[in-house]
Amino acid sequence: MKNSTHIASAIRVVIASLLMLIPIVALAQTEERALKMVQVLRLGDNLSDMTYQFAKNTTTYKIVEKTLGPQKADELLRAEIAVAVPKHQDEWNHTLAQAWAPLMTAEEFDSVVSEKQKSPFAPKFMSLQGQAGATMKVSAEPLLKTVLMEVLTGIFEKSMPKK
Repeated sequence: MKNSTHIASAIRVVIASLLMLIPIVALAQTEERALKMVQVLRLGDNLSDMTYQFAKNTTTYKIVEKTLGPQKADELLRAEIAVAVPKHQDEWNHTLAQAWAPLMTAEEFDSVVSEKQKSPFAPKFMSLQGQAGATMKVSAEPLLKTVLMEVLTGIFEKSMPKK
């Protein structure tokens, strides 16, 4: 009798543990589908543009621009962005997928990926862009700063006269 009570308790613990894994597995699948959507729709392609816009407004860039002139400074900035962004694009896309994951289901992401604007979930996707953007603004800030620092360091070092 004692053994059957222990076995029943052990079975309940195993079942409870498995039930706790279901939401984790579902979230992982949703994040995976969100990442696919980010990649297929190229939602993360704005990293270069954002880096460019932020960099142009920094004191560092203004010093480089004054030293090299606007055209040379811009060429150098674009070249450094072309080097830095690819190193961080996957992380940027994953961060964006994490911002989207809680907003839609895996099936909704799949539909938007396969049917694009014809998806019945396209209006939902469009309506949630601001919310995903707000989350991304907070969660991606450290990564954007890292990319920006790499770019600014590169242009600064390359703009200074060699001794």
